[in-house]
Parts: sequence; structure tokens; C-alpha cells
Amino acid sequence: MTPLRDRAEALARTRLVQLGGPASGPASGQHATKLGRSIYSGWVAGVLREAIVDGTLAAGTPLVEMRVAEELAVSRGPVRSALHVLEGEGLVRTLPNGRTSVVGFGTEDLQDLLRVRYELESTAIRWGVERAAPLAPLERALAAFEVEGETTPRLVELDIAFHRTLLECSGSRFLLEAWQAIAPVIQTVITVGNRRLTVADPTQHFGRIISSHRPLMDAVRRRETEEALALLRDQFGLTGSMFDGDGLNADGGAGR
Repeated sequence: MTPLRDRAEALARTRLVQLGGPASGPASGQHATKLGRSIYSGWVAGVLREAIVDGTLAAGTPLVEMRVAEELAVSRGPVRSALHVLEGEGLVRTLPNGRTSVVGFGTEDLQDLLRVRYELESTAIRWGVERAAPLAPLERALAAFEVEGETTPRLVELDIAFHRTLLECSGSRFLLEAWQAIAPVIQTVITVGNRRLTVADPTQHFGRIISSHRPLMDAVRRRETEEALALLRDQFGLTGSMFDGDGLNADGGAGR
């Protein structure tokens, strides 16, 4: 089994079941044809995105539609759609000859992603405080996060849901749209980082994650903007250290 197919099998077990799809990966025949460009294009994008973020697919690796389709046992349509999505996220590029290759995702890319994420979410906090946004949705999102009890694949989705709700507090449709454009890459980075840290002690790692979110919620509740922004910087520092061990510097970014 190829590394890409092996990754596909793992993602099938954790993601497709939640979508009501087959646990072993994409089906074949008429059913796969009907669902290929909806469920399966997202599934293919998820497989490739994770392989790019964790370095399995290095920068410059060619992505040939037919070859990827064969490895993942899907038709070329979902692969084509997935490559368009990943190009929009900056993870792959179409070369002048029409071929597609991996852009890659290194330390500088991680730092860039977290800087942009910080700017978006810190703006959301400021605007949310200014407009005295209702906090009940954010409280519910944190509660759902806390009751998970340990580090699981679903925990990452709950983490992302909490931060999406934080963006919604801003009251800005376009700020939320900007954040959602990078959310799949953010979620993949957190997934890869969590996987590395939960091997040793999933319960301890869960505690670290929760302890970085509850004080943030408390500061937002008290409308203490600067305190909330400092806690947000610390939280993204944890994300950075999970991924490459370098963390972020004090201004919410790195390498400026």
C-alpha cells in the first residue's frame, strides 16, 4: 500500500463515517460517480492536504490526476476538483505546461499561516467587544469542546468550531469569509500537531488545549481585549510548537 493510500484509509476511518460514507474509503460504480464531486472531492482534498502539511508530499512533487485517482481508488473528477481547491489554498500550483505540483508547507509557511490567523482572530475579538456581541454561542462552543474529555479526531473539529464562533462574534461577514478560506489548512495543521503530541499522553495534551481556551473565554467575557489578545498569541504559540517545536514570538508571528 502506498503512503498516500495508507493515509486515505486512515482518513476514511475518521472522517467518512461522520459524513455517512463508507468506512473503508470511496465506493466504486454508480454510487461513487454520483457522490464523487461532493463528498469524495473533499475527501481527496483532505488526504492530499494532510500529506502536504506533514511533508509526506514534498515541494515539487508532481500530482498527476490519473495516478492520484488510481492510488485513492476514485475517478479523476474528484481529484481534479480537489486540486483546484488546494491551489486556492496555496498548497499546489499549476505549472505553465499544465501540470500540477506541490508547493509544500514548511516552517515559514506555518509562521505565515499563524500570523494571518492571528490578525483575523484578534480583529474579531476587538470588533466583538466593541459591539458587545452576545457570547452565548461562544460559551456553548467552549462547553462542547470541554466535554469531549480527551484528545480525539472530533476535538479538532470542536476547536475549529470554537474559533469560527469567535469570528462570528465580530459581526463581519467578510472577516469570517477570509478566515474560512484558510480554515482547512489551520485544521490540518492542528490535526498533524495533535497526532504528534497525543502519542505520549492524550489526556495531558487535552488538558493543555483546554487550559489555553478557557482563560481566553474568560477574558472575552470580561471584555478585557488586550488580555484576550495576549492569550490568543500564547494559544497560537502552542499550535506552532506542536507542529515544529519552534513556537511563535511575542508579537503573534515569527521571522518578521
